[in-house]
Amino acid sequence: MRSPQIDRTNTSSTRSPGNSGLRHSPSRWIYLALALCLFLIAGGAASESVFQAPYSGEKVSEYEVSLPVTPHGKHTFRIPSECPAAHSAFRAGARQWGNRVERRVWDKVMQDCYYVAFLQRAEPQPLHDYVSSYDFMNGSLLDIVQDALCGDAPCEPLPPGMIELKQVLAPLSLEQDGEANSNDCCIENGVFRGWVGYGEDGMRCLADRRANGFRMVAIDFADVNADGYLDAVIRLIPMGRGVRRIPLILPLTRTTPDGPFSIPEQLVRF
Repeated sequence: MRSPQIDRTNTSSTRSPGNSGLRHSPSRWIYLALALCLFLIAGGAASESVFQAPYSGEKVSEYEVSLPVTPHGKHTFRIPSECPAAHSAFRAGARQWGNRVERRVWDKVMQDCYYVAFLQRAEPQPLHDYVSSYDFMNGSLLDIVQDALCGDAPCEPLPPGMIELKQVLAPLSLEQDGEANSNDCCIENGVFRGWVGYGEDGMRCLADRRANGFRMVAIDFADVNADGYLDAVIRLIPMGRGVRRIPLILPLTRTTPDGPFSIPEQLVRF
């Protein structure tokens, strides 16, 4: 029997140095519930985003999943169009009636619905688009890995479920340092696996398919902070030994055609 392929969820990540960004937060589901309230207000319109279907891992724009909602009953939800109903059942305690695998699927459904709710906040017609022409699937880490420059104070936490790539990339060892170079920092078909180092001369990488890295699941475009500039919202899954394969969100923007990418400012915290 084929083992189920499930994206475990997580919605706690910060930009604070030394924080892995992959730990659960006690307020995780509070943030999620408030995010989904916006989805309910918006009428639950479906997104054209790409998701991974539970169990199969197939990339789809929507999927159906049957989950326990009572001690002896299940209900089939179509995600994302029925996210409001799924959220209502989840809030009523449906997750507790499932086995370990079903609880993980419940978490995945809530994470997918959170992602849709996040995109629902976007301004419908941003004035400037300097991101959609960039090929993120075949770009360079040099363009999209951000330096956290927060002075002496801790960096402002990102909204739940978001991450900076520095938190999932494997650091170079001293022995590998001499072999690393900027040309190895390429993303190919949405995948990067390798070792990464940072120095005065910039970022250097050593490609290695056995090392940790990430895989981009989908890229959506929306003005998520309503500043008039289109943003790219990259959904990715960490890969490698010792990492949790959970869907994470990396929002990026830029305000000039050839300027550097950065995380959008003033992202609303739910």
